[in-house]
Amino acid sequence: MSHQLHESLDWKAMSIEDVLTVAIEEEEQARDYYRHAAGITGNAHTRSVLLRLSEMEQGHADQLRAELCELQMQKELEAGIAD
Repeated sequence: MSHQLHESLDWKAMSIEDVLTVAIEEEEQARDYYRHAAGITGNAHTRSVLLRLSEMEQGHADQLRAELCELQMQKELEAGIAD
């Protein structure tokens, strides 16, 4: 499946931080998509599944954000050592 955002990115020029930031945004968009769908469905089972998927996407975003923070802290630590 092709994604317009992915096609517009210069992947070779992106840092790992950039990649993680894009991934976080993608996970949050998916979370919002599932939440929206859950809010408009009339079926309780479907709503439950969609809300569970939304929570999973939030978990993915949280994991990626933690990884990004760890990388940023490591860079700061390395910069401090180099000074």
